[in-house]
Order: sequence, then structure tokens, then C-alpha cells
Amino acid sequence: MLKRFEVQGYKNFKERFIFDAANVRDYQFNTQCIKNGLVNSSIIYGKNAVGKSNLGCAIMNIKDNFGGYVQEDESFLNAHNDVTFADFYYEFQFDQDIVKYSYKKESPVSLIEETLVINETIIFQYDHVNNKMIENNVKEVQANTLNWEFIEDVPSILSYIINNTPQTERAPLRKLYIFIQGMQFLRGDKQPLYRALYSGISKIFLNRYIEDDVENLESFLRDFGIDEKLVLIESPTGVKELYFQYDKPIPFFQNCSSGTLALLQLYNWYQKISKASFLFLDEFDAFYHYDLSKQVIKLFNRTDSCQTVATSHNTDLLNNKIMRPDCLFILTKNKITSLADATSRELREGHNLEKLYVGGEFDE
Repeated sequence: MLKRFEVQGYKNFKERFIFDAANVRDYQFNTQCIKNGLVNSSIIYGKNAVGKSNLGCAIMNIKDNFGGYVQEDESFLNAHNDVTFADFYYEFQFDQDIVKYSYKKESPVSLIEETLVINETIIFQYDHVNNKMIENNVKEVQANTLNWEFIEDVPSILSYIINNTPQTERAPLRKLYIFIQGMQFLRGDKQPLYRALYSGISKIFLNRYIEDDVENLESFLRDFGIDEKLVLIESPTGVKELYFQYDKPIPFFQNCSSGTLALLQLYNWYQKISKASFLFLDEFDAFYHYDLSKQVIKLFNRTDSCQTVATSHNTDLLNNKIMRPDCLFILTKNKITSLADATSRELREGHNLEKLYVGGEFDE
């Protein structure tokens, strides 16, 4: 699980920004939001343009160090003239092991420095500018026999070690790799939904046992209050497409609401949740009714195998019936603070968090 994340010099984060998932209280309600002493399910609030989406992009940046396709981003670095690189720090907790991974970048694809620490032992510190090791204890992770002479083109030293050394299932590096591969970013805006649905959801129906998928989708939508009969109809070209089943069937994707489209993407992602380790849900409920938003949060709260961070403007979710004050956060341009730490008041289960929030209780 992600225990702590820090970033500086990236996009709007000029100063060091810290998200600490280990800062939990001893609340005795909604304990499913906490796992192994860490925040497992959380919601972030903040005004427009404070950097909620940028925080998700920052956390996901680690995936780019494993050879994924990275687009050039002219706004990668903070716009102030004195910022010349972005600094990322991750701390992970896997059972009894603590893995700390940090690096500096001057662009999305240009690492400056990279450091890995496992259980307080520095495994390596590498200078990418001069292509040399500053600290070298890679023997601790069975990497001492690797060829270090021609590694200028590898995405990162960490990826080079993980991809070229045998790691047991219990090894911290193996767990780290699986966690990083399972990190996902879900946006709630509408246009990506259309693209994702046609490229993702349609393929699900085409590539699996179709009848079962339609029934599962119907059941899923019914749980969220959408009781519609669905059917797959084969076109003259042999392509099967999803329809609402009425006396005269109508095409599903062209006629469903924005909320249903959002639910479809949620369905698509929920099928993968057994493999997901971390989900950043950016304004996931942009097209949801407030009751539907509550149901979605409850859905993810029940899934303790995946750590989730959601952003929202829906204050109805500021509710001790589904969350707790140390798992609800307020993001400003300079910091992120849990509701529990944003007031001198001792918050209890009976407090109306939404009323306190609207009333300015948690304002700086």
C-alpha cells in the first residue's frame, strides 16, 4: 500500500507537498476505510484549480519509470523560473517491509537521480546525469551480477533491476512491481468516457461469453437503480452491439445518459479491481446523483484489496455513515489536510461533517 507520497516542482506543486496515509486516528466506526494502519479509502475535496487532478497525475508518475509511453508535457515542471526539476518520493508498506523510492526529473522522460531504500538499507542511489552509482548495495536484491555498462536507455534503474533479476513472491521488489502495475487513474469527464466505452466496454462483450456479460451488466446497473433489459444484436457486418431491449431496440451507447455512461466505465473498472492495487478516481461522480455517489463509495469501501483515493465536490459524501474524518481531506494550493486535523474540535461519529464544512469549520 502507498503509505506516504511527496512531490515538489511538478505542475502546481512549487513547494513540497505531502500526502500521509499513515496519519490515522482511533475512530471505532467505518474501520473498513483503514487497512494495516493506513488510509485505504479516502475522498479529497478542494476548490477548482487547486490541483486535485494534478495530484493524481503526480502519484501515477511512477508508472512512467517502467517503460510506459510518455507524452511530452510542456507543463511538467512548475512554471516558476527557479524550478529546474520535479522531485518525487514514495513510501510503500508491504506487510512488514517498508520500501522508499525517490527520484528527480527535469522532464517526463529525463531522470536526474534515483534512490531505492528497503527497510532502511540504501539499495542504490544512481546519478543519471553522469551515469554512475553513488550508493551501491544492489547485492541485497540479487542484482550484483547485472551489466551496468550500457544502461543509458533504460527507463529507470529500478525497472532494470526488477525486470532482470529473479524475485520471489514475498520479495519487497516483487510486491512493489505488482503494486505499481496495478495503479490506475480513472477520470470522470464525459469525452474520455465515450472513447473508453467504445474501446473498452464493447471489447468486453465481443471477447467474452457474451450472454453472461450482458446479464452481469444488467445486474450491476440494477444495483444502482437502472432497471433496463439489454440485448446484443448482430449487425449485417457481423459485429455485435449493445441495445436497450424495447419493442423496437435502440442503440445503447448513443442513447444512454451521462450517468449511465459513467456507471459503465465504473463497471469496466470494477471487473479489474481484483488486479488493481491503487485507484485514483478523479471527480468520479461528475454525472452521478448524490445517492448514487454514496453507493459507489460504499462499493469501493468494501474492496479492501485496492487502495482508493477519490476527488469530489459532492459535500453529501462528508458523512460519518460512509466515511470518517481522518479519511476525508481538504486540498489547498499548499497542502492536504484531513478533517480530523483541520479543526481543534474533537470530531465524533454524531457530528454533521457536511454542515461543519459548509459553515467554514475546516477553513484555514
